[in-house]
Amino acid sequence: MTELQLIEGKPKIFAISSEEMMLSQIEDYVENYDYEYVGSASEKNEIFKKIDELSPNLIFLDTEEEGLDLLETASDLEIFNVPVIIIVGALFDDTIDKLLMSNPYNYLLKPLDEDELQRAMAVSLKKHEQNILSVQTAQSRIQEKNTELLVEKSDSSFLLILCIALIIIAILSRNATWLQWVLLIPTLAMLVNAIASLKKQKEVVEYEEDDLPFISIFIPAHNEENTIESTVRSVCSSEYTKHGESNFEVIVVNDGSTDTTREILSKLKEEIPELRIVTRHPPRSGKGKGFVLNDALTLSKGEIIGVFDADTQIKTDFLMKIVQYLNGDKIEGVQSRVKMWNKNENFLARMQHVEFASFGNTLIGKDNLDFTGFLGGNGQFVRKQAIIDSGRWDGFAVTEDLNLAIKIILNGGKIRYCGECAVYQEAVTTWKAFFRQRVRWAIGNFETLFVYLPQIIRAKIPISKKYNILEHISFYSFNLLIFFGFVITIINAISWFIYNGATVIRMEAPFIVGILSMIAFFPGILLALSRDRPTALEYVKDLVKYYIYCFHLIPLFFITMITMLTRKERKWSKTEHKGGKQ
Repeated sequence: MTELQLIEGKPKIFAISSEEMMLSQIEDYVENYDYEYVGSASEKNEIFKKIDELSPNLIFLDTEEEGLDLLETASDLEIFNVPVIIIVGALFDDTIDKLLMSNPYNYLLKPLDEDELQRAMAVSLKKHEQNILSVQTAQSRIQEKNTELLVEKSDSSFLLILCIALIIIAILSRNATWLQWVLLIPTLAMLVNAIASLKKQKEVVEYEEDDLPFISIFIPAHNEENTIESTVRSVCSSEYTKHGESNFEVIVVNDGSTDTTREILSKLKEEIPELRIVTRHPPRSGKGKGFVLNDALTLSKGEIIGVFDADTQIKTDFLMKIVQYLNGDKIEGVQSRVKMWNKNENFLARMQHVEFASFGNTLIGKDNLDFTGFLGGNGQFVRKQAIIDSGRWDGFAVTEDLNLAIKIILNGGKIRYCGECAVYQEAVTTWKAFFRQRVRWAIGNFETLFVYLPQIIRAKIPISKKYNILEHISFYSFNLLIFFGFVITIINAISWFIYNGATVIRMEAPFIVGILSMIAFFPGILLALSRDRPTALEYVKDLVKYYIYCFHLIPLFFITMITMLTRKERKWSKTEHKGGKQ
């Protein structure tokens, strides 16, 4: 296959035909349009020899040329990467139908019309040029992502070796004083966020009805037969109107589903006017959520873009509440609270509910400190122009939501957190699915940290905002050291009681540093739990369970590092939704 190249100079036009009168017409029409007619051929060997010699930019193929296997010829022409315009005579048969279905750039009917021929040439060449640019851009992006992959592997190796080396040194020397100082910064950040979250969030300035922005809601769906109907019905029941009319649209992107998702959506479309359906087919489908969202963005009409997962449930006033948080200077996005509608199914589901509550509490603190928040995959709302200005979603990113949030912040935008309304989603209920999901999230954080670190450092934004970004995307980097510190503390506490004050590994930083490192975990989670008004027994049980649950971060760190070091490409991993009682 020849290399894709843009046209330089006059486009060169070649014809496959032996019909002299028509060839003379084509030559006249081509040259009248200031293109260059370079010749014709009708014998198979001569055709490909001349194409090699003349390097035309466009080919006309006469379907009435006898002695040619048209389908075979059309297939063979593909090797040259040259657009083909089919010229069809009076006879339409199966061969012509198949030829037209092979997706030529254009076709013309005999007798030829000069205006139609010239228009077909211009359109075909423009379309081909756009295809070339798209391929070149894609190739450039792939090369860029391959380079990023190498950076991620080298940085992951360094981080893994460093953490293991520090832990080994601490064990061998029986001294982990350095760990107390290393962890002081994140522990202080946790305390500050917890204290700041006590304050009531700044009230929003509500839109006047005439100013309410139109919202486009995207729901990516790949094999979501268990939950897609309830999600669409929930979202489309929203009471978000302007002068009595619905002020939103819902675009569900069926991303190559092989179950009954398509049939379910088709039935829903018949009764829900706000619903629009976009279908992606292989080989374009299944490449990642970012690509799906970009397709929807191209078709959307909204000033505000909302993203829901296919297992989402919301209350009818959700849209009206959350959109108000976008009414402010430089506020480009808002993230809603996330709750688990199956939180009582088992231990794992309950702890995810508590975890998201804790994360939400942290974002309340950041919002009160006038720091920017961050976008999550479900319940994010962003100004359409901010997405476009940020280069849209990165289809190659494992966590496209975090990637977009960082780009918005680096562009000077702000993301708020809305704690007064929530999206309800399905928690994963098996450890296998859980670790699959969390490895993807952790990899996304590491990708963002390793790739965007130089840009964050160079960005012309306040140091406080740089710190806010780095603190957020470095979360998984500190996990191993944080929980190594917890393990040491527990071991030393046991040793202290058994051996009358003796410790196994010394931690000799000032007393206040040690205390802060030990207790910083608790204020934020205590406040987060209190927001759901549990009973005293539930409060204590959830606190103890969550402390134990957090130790999953130790194996998660190693699994993530190994995955990043061994993977050959960035691959998006979908979370399976089972549905059930909601």
